Amino acid sequence: MNVLCVDTSTPFSVVAVVRNMKMVAGARRRFEKGRAEGIFCLIKECLKASRMDIKDMDAFGVGVGPGSFTGLRIGLSAVKGFSLALSRPIYPFSSLEAIAFNAGPSVRRLSVAVDARRSNVYAAEFRRDRRGGLRSFRKDALLGVDIWLDRADGAAVFSGDAVGLYASELQGRLGRLVSLEEDLWYPTPESIVVLTGRALRERRRTDAHGLRAAYLYARDCQVKRTC
Repeated sequence: MNVLCVDTSTPFSVVAVVRNMKMVAGARRRFEKGRAEGIFCLIKECLKASRMDIKDMDAFGVGVGPGSFTGLRIGLSAVKGFSLALSRPIYPFSSLEAIAFNAGPSVRRLSVAVDARRSNVYAAEFRRDRRGGLRSFRKDALLGVDIWLDRADGAAVFSGDAVGLYASELQGRLGRLVSLEEDLWYPTPESIVVLTGRALRERRRTDAHGLRAAYLYARDCQVKRTC
């Protein structure tokens, strides 16, 4: 099975091409300008490296956020277009879970928080289960920074770009701050492959008409359906 995986929920655009659930090509890049064109450049690069064509894809995986409103629209629009043109299914996954995947096996508790602007963060919390995987025990949420800081657990490791923005506040509240390296604050090709695989196993299948972004800013993000 060939799958194209995409995530554009953070400042980084991430793409991976999968054959039989093994990554054969992947890329992550930050585009300061021209991000809409940039995602197609990354897709083209990965398809070329894998010696495949977009028509060879049997399905698509995509991070639905929460995250950047503009970024999500770019990634989801690309996947919707491919899905419509090729009549292929889409397997959505949480972009915060894609960040959580980057934590090593020694991390027992993880707090992921991404800047949502307006003094808010998109946040989720994870615990290591008996099988060794990190599983969410508090669903993705939009929180005011003060509420997020009040909930901060000193026993957790932190990840996500909100850590960089509010490091001093976290340090002040907790007395100590343990976080993943900055390079791991964003989805990676490896993480979106794993999350797409999980969506496949759990049969979280949708199509271009059913695909929705997890904007969380419900009132501010009323996007009309075009088809």
